[in-house]
Amino acid sequence: MNSTGEPMDEPMDAGRARDALGAVCAARAAAREAGGRERPRGYVIGQGLTCAAGFTALGLANLLPRYGAWLTLAGLACAVGFFALIWTGAHHGGVTRWFSRDGGPRRSAWELWVAPLAAIAIGALAAVPYGTTGWLIGFGVATGAEHVLRGLRQHQGGTA
Repeated sequence: MNSTGEPMDEPMDAGRARDALGAVCAARAAAREAGGRERPRGYVIGQGLTCAAGFTALGLANLLPRYGAWLTLAGLACAVGFFALIWTGAHHGGVTRWFSRDGGPRRSAWELWVAPLAAIAIGALAAVPYGTTGWLIGFGVATGAEHVLRGLRQHQGGTA
């Protein structure tokens, strides 16, 4: 069968097979190049800063009821900025690489599991003496710091 699903009258010779394989390889290389562009460092650093600021503002809203409404609004605005930066960064290259099995370099297990779990653990430890406020601030600052460090390392030879 040919590429349109119709039966072929004559068998494919080596030259046609080589040409077809070359076309497939060229298409794969073009897709990788389109999706493999690095995001500017500011995306990940901005994600970290908006995450830390948003969770801190939400945590402080409990402690400072006089400013609670403003801190809640600031926290929500930072959350919107955080998710906008995530969305923009994910679509920056034209291809969201983590959906593809062969989409380029992968993050290490440290970045995928240990760093987020450490942020959760830091938030949980802060929750013991300070309750919900401690969890929000601890988790937000730890997650923000992880994003900022990953953003700084991104352009020093690592990938993020």
